[in-house]
Amino acid sequence: METISTNQTKADGAGARTIKLKLNCYIFPTILSAVAVLLVTIIPSLDSGTSNIPVLSLFGTIYFVFLAVVFFNRNEETPNRAISDITVVLLFLLLVWEMATNRFGWATGFIYPTPEAVISQFTQDGKELFHHLVSSVGLLASGYSLAVLFGISLGTLSAWYRRLGRIMNPASSVLAPIPPIILIPYAIALLPSFRASSIFIIFIGAFWPIFVATLNGVAGIDRRYMDSARTLGVSTFTLFRKIIFPAALSSIFTGLTIGMTLSFILLTSAEMIGANAGVGFYIKLATDFGNYTKVVTGIIFIGIFVTFVMILLRRLEKHFLRWQR
Repeated sequence: METISTNQTKADGAGARTIKLKLNCYIFPTILSAVAVLLVTIIPSLDSGTSNIPVLSLFGTIYFVFLAVVFFNRNEETPNRAISDITVVLLFLLLVWEMATNRFGWATGFIYPTPEAVISQFTQDGKELFHHLVSSVGLLASGYSLAVLFGISLGTLSAWYRRLGRIMNPASSVLAPIPPIILIPYAIALLPSFRASSIFIIFIGAFWPIFVATLNGVAGIDRRYMDSARTLGVSTFTLFRKIIFPAALSSIFTGLTIGMTLSFILLTSAEMIGANAGVGFYIKLATDFGNYTKVVTGIIFIGIFVTFVMILLRRLEKHFLRWQR
């Protein structure tokens, strides 16, 4: 009887701790949201014609998205506390931006647009940004897909065939550290179109991280597994599909993530040099005309899209590596 009572007490204590942790993750975002709304409402805007509704709506959107994400979150690797911390940072940065530009005038002038101005620019340029995004995604998908195809294939073959590895290892040591961005002028001059040169630059930037990660992943597999598979009469195709590729997949995804990050950097850089469409071109054109509201709008737009793509890539990684959990 005493044992049952002790177990019940422990269970109640664990339940109370769980509830406390869940409540704690709501405290700081809720307090900061309330403080932000209060400050924006009380402190007058430097521009008397500016409405508080857009920035208040943005604060509310961030907070309610946080509530929805926490409510539906079932991912143990991303606890609610981490989501709460990210939300606090976003709310704090937005509040500082609003206070510095539109309330106290600490950062004024055309290079410091207010949140209200950026929100308005988003609504005005929504269709234009979407068309530029379609152009950017087309270049990114083409270059990155080629890098994935050749990077994984050559990386696997270089680890499998030592003769090829003796060629590719020194080549990667020499060529991989060279910044692909310095090749942009030559690519534009030598290739028949800007699209081809952009795809080439993105391909080069993403290829080496994927190749090196695949090479290291395959080369790091314990040879005893492959020897045992051969002893059992497993074909080469089945060996790659069932043993080598799954074992190297974690390393491959590391290369895919690094390659994707570099692809975005190179895509924007290439579009700012010689494109007539794309988000990078949108930012470059706005910079040339001194429209920093558009510049900030384009930067935030790229940040949102990059975040979405990286989340999608992580979900794919978790899906394909679910057998490790």
